[in-house]
Amino acid sequence: MHISIQQAGYDVGQPVLQEIAFALHPGSITGLIGTNGAGKSTTIQAMFGTLPWVEGEIDLPVLLAYIPELPTYYEYLTLAEHLELVASLHETDHAYTERLLKTFELHAVTGDYVSSFSKGMKQKVMLVCALMQRADCLIIDEPFVGLDAVATIRLLHLLEAERTRGVAILLVTHVLDSAERLCDDFVWIDQGRIKHQGTLAQIGEASGQPGARLFDIMEAMVLEHD
Repeated sequence: MHISIQQAGYDVGQPVLQEIAFALHPGSITGLIGTNGAGKSTTIQAMFGTLPWVEGEIDLPVLLAYIPELPTYYEYLTLAEHLELVASLHETDHAYTERLLKTFELHAVTGDYVSSFSKGMKQKVMLVCALMQRADCLIIDEPFVGLDAVATIRLLHLLEAERTRGVAILLVTHVLDSAERLCDDFVWIDQGRIKHQGTLAQIGEASGQPGARLFDIMEAMVLEHD
C-alpha cells in the first residue's frame, strides 16, 4: 500500500502538500505525526480523494476502514441501527462485534440514539463500527481524543491485536507516548512536507538526538523555533 503525493491542495497550482510519500505494510502501524496545521488531515483527504487537487498515486486496499477525528453518525439512528447498517455493507462477525461493544461498555445502550451519547461514547461508536469490519487497512485520525484512561488502554490492546492479525494501520495522533508505544515507524509532517521518516531510532539519528524519546525530539524542535 503506497502513497505518493507530488502536489496537493484546495486550489490548483497552490500546493498545501508537496512530496509526501510513504508505504503502509501489513502487520505494521505507521504513525503520522506533526503539529497542528502541519498537513496531517490534508494528507488523509488526499489519500481518500476528497481534496480538490491531487497529483500523485494512491494505492490502498479495497477493504479499508476509516475512523475520523470528529465522530460522524446519523442523528436519528440508534447504535444498533448503525451496527446493522455497517453489517449490511460488509461481512461482519456478530460475536466479535458483541465483544467490541462490551470492551467499550456500549452493550447496554444499543437501543439509544447515538446523537444522545457523550463525546467519548460517540468516539467509541466510531471505533466499533470500524473494527467490526475486520478490514485489511485502518486509517485512524486522533482516536484517543475524548477517551477515558480505561478505553484508551483497551484501544491500545485492540490495535496491537489488529497488527498481529496482519492489518496495515495508519495512526494520526498528537499523543506521542501512545504513538511511541504502538508505532513501528513514523511519518513526521511539517509545513506540508515530510520532515523526518522512519523508525524512532532513525528519526532520533536524523534529528541529532540518537536514543531520544519521541516527545523529547518534538520538544527540542519546538524550542529551536521559539
